[in-house]
Amino acid sequence: MTYGTLKYVAQGLLTGDNKLPKEDEVVLALLGMAYDHLANKCQVLNLLTLDKSEDILRLGTGDYLVRTPQLPTTDSDELDIDDNLGYAAASLIASYISKNKSPIHEKRAADAILVHNGKVEELVDALKNGSVNA
Repeated sequence: MTYGTLKYVAQGLLTGDNKLPKEDEVVLALLGMAYDHLANKCQVLNLLTLDKSEDILRLGTGDYLVRTPQLPTTDSDELDIDDNLGYAAASLIASYISKNKSPIHEKRAADAILVHNGKVEELVDALKNGSVNA
């Protein structure tokens, strides 16, 4: 998902509620909060690294580290998280802005995190059992 698409999704989620801020710096700050939440709650495969010189957020599984996601600079930039977490990021941003539906957006994000983590666990188990070729 691109940063531009994320903004459209968040804007759509906020229909009839507070509006997505027009200032890109504000939206980027909110995306930074969403990234931090996702990187600490999810097994974000895109953020796993062995490079200790990266900006490290936390320890990952095994020898891996979880690097801090990079914020986009243009609307055409891809989000620096796993593809299916873009909608969770949009839901989190909507929850930060919403005056009426914050719990709904938070639940949608939490559900997406559970689904994502379940898929990653299945993949890791399949790799361990040799049923998927790396």
